[in-house]
Amino acid sequence: MAAPAPAPSDGGSGARTGGDTGTARSGGGGGGGTSVARLPLRVYNNSTISGLATRAAEDFRKAGWPIDEIGNYPQGIIPTTTVYYRPGTEEEAAAKALAEQFRMRVNPRFEGLQHASPGIIVIVTNDYGR
Repeated sequence: MAAPAPAPSDGGSGARTGGDTGTARSGGGGGGGTSVARLPLRVYNNSTISGLATRAAEDFRKAGWPIDEIGNYPQGIIPTTTVYYRPGTEEEAAAKALAEQFRMRVNPRFEGLQHASPGIIVIVTNDYGR
């Protein structure tokens, strides 16, 4: 059974319950000259700040990351801005590079995202850009 897709708008609020059981992972410090593919991102707002996903997507786009979708993630409360990936795929290295570049947490997908379509998912919260 597939997980519900995030809402396709960026209104900013909505009922939020639940949580994220993932743990923060640190990026590995000094990055050698290895180039990581900049995979397309899906950016979702999980905050009360209207337009936050749009603002974040523009920041990522300016840094060379392609954007596939911008919307809301109203299915639960995500405690901090996080980049999610499918472990063992090319998403993992790209997600870690994005998270390091923008100083965000990076985690494997949690249960609510396990069955979402492939790709890197960024869920931005009130702490984005701080």
